[in-house]
Amino acid sequence: MPQPVRCAVIGAGHIGRFHAEKYARHPSARLVAVIDPDPVRADQVARPHGAAPWPDAARLAGQVDAVSICAPTPFHFAIARDCIAAGIHVLVEKPIAVTLEEADAMIAQADARGVVLQVGHLERFSMAGLGYAAVIDDPVFVDARRLTPFRGRGADVSVVLDLMIHDIDLVTAIVRAPVVAASAFGRRVVSDSEDVAAAQLRFANGAAATLLASRVSPQAERSLRVLQGSGEVAIDLQGRRLSATRASVRGDAPTTIEAAQPDADPLGAQIDSFLACIATAGRPVVGGPDGRAALATALAVIQSIRSDGAAVPIEKSHV
Repeated sequence: MPQPVRCAVIGAGHIGRFHAEKYARHPSARLVAVIDPDPVRADQVARPHGAAPWPDAARLAGQVDAVSICAPTPFHFAIARDCIAAGIHVLVEKPIAVTLEEADAMIAQADARGVVLQVGHLERFSMAGLGYAAVIDDPVFVDARRLTPFRGRGADVSVVLDLMIHDIDLVTAIVRAPVVAASAFGRRVVSDSEDVAAAQLRFANGAAATLLASRVSPQAERSLRVLQGSGEVAIDLQGRRLSATRASVRGDAPTTIEAAQPDADPLGAQIDSFLACIATAGRPVVGGPDGRAALATALAVIQSIRSDGAAVPIEKSHV
């Protein structure tokens, strides 16, 4: 019987707490440590699972096989660099890094070291559980909305990097083509960065998407609507429901397929996938290049917002 993967969670905040729970309960993993500079917070997350609270990552080498990096985004690159150098597999929360240069360095280092680099775009696993790939065959236009009341978490960065990047990754996976240009508008409401943003994306295959993100909405919504030649697919990511309507070419009534997974566990599925990739040397569902592509588009959206809505080619984007 294979030995369990020795895991650690770096960052004992809101997201790190859930990662720790998943590793502690996983039959193929053993939670070794929870790392956070706040000793009280590290202890609160680690102790219930029999793990050690560590103040920093200095002791990881030789004691841990895999980590979840749930620290604030500005620390992603330095932590990932040190872990990868030690031969440790990395699941890093989104966004992969602050800059494209950091993302490129992480990807190259992981490839050279032969370790798994997975990016935590969790909604891919929500979508996969609903079987979207079987009903979306020729997307022409995608409308994505991600609205939430203000909670303070993530407000140190633009809502584009906090929330919209989820849908940037999703629509890119749905369209199955790279984004070539973005134009966007946004406003600050309660923080020092954009709290509301609306973007238009153009893809290399001619498809288009509109994305709306807000972290100051009175009501929460996470939804996608996909228009294609054969009909329409509506996805409620919050309620984990999908409805696909296929138009009839003979004038008959359209047919509708519905799916629901109200009890799905996307984070559990993400951890399952990460550990499976480690065991089989497989390719992650959302690997480093996917995280880099989402970051490139997000940075282009931010650049467009700060350039009065001017269209920004993705390959030339920078912030």
